[in-house]
Amino acid sequence: MPILSVSVNVTLSAEKNTELLKELSNVVGKLLGKPEKYMCIHINTDQSISFAGTTQPAGFAVLKSIGGVGTSKQNNAISNKLFPLFKEYLGIPSDRFYIEFVNIGAADIAFDGQTFA
Repeated sequence: MPILSVSVNVTLSAEKNTELLKELSNVVGKLLGKPEKYMCIHINTDQSISFAGTTQPAGFAVLKSIGGVGTSKQNNAISNKLFPLFKEYLGIPSDRFYIEFVNIGAADIAFDGQTFA
């Protein structure tokens, strides 16, 4: 049930957006050991974002998952894979991007009419 929501202040073509959605779904699913069936990736482009006092390319992401996130080791492993993708697809350097990791309980999210608990 991982949910990755990405917000950036850059424009992305429809083609690049689709490529990035697929790439993130694949990479995050593998990193977390979760079936792609449950992956949800959301990309918000053209957002009003100031980072370090400028509106140069920047963004942030929130990754929510039942397990697989929360420890320094887990979060660093994910970061090491995602930051290069954000640079490649969005042109955003790693020092202008944040990722927030949220480990949620199985009872805190529902899918197909019921929670995962």
